[in-house]
Amino acid sequence: MCIRDSYKSVAKKKVRGMNSQEVNRFFVVCSLVSDLYCPGYNPRQALPKDSNLAVTAARYKLDTARLAAEVRAELSKKKDSVAGSHPVKEAKEGKRS
Repeated sequence: MCIRDSYKSVAKKKVRGMNSQEVNRFFVVCSLVSDLYCPGYNPRQALPKDSNLAVTAARYKLDTARLAAEVRAELSKKKDSVAGSHPVKEAKEGKRS
């Protein structure tokens, strides 16, 4: 069995267990996720206004500026916590002591 087949079987089980609202959300995410990855994409650059993701956000009246600020704050918080400690290194040193 190849990896792709195992992914298919896992996905089939998960999708069958979803209710209609979860399936709809899954399809929306699948259709919009391609806007998040572009080779050579500069993460500091905003998505074009005509991208599917931006159009959908406008349709649902999301405050994209506030959302972007929250995401940046969350990502910088994670970077600070990761940069400040090295849990793997500390765990190894703890075992040696």
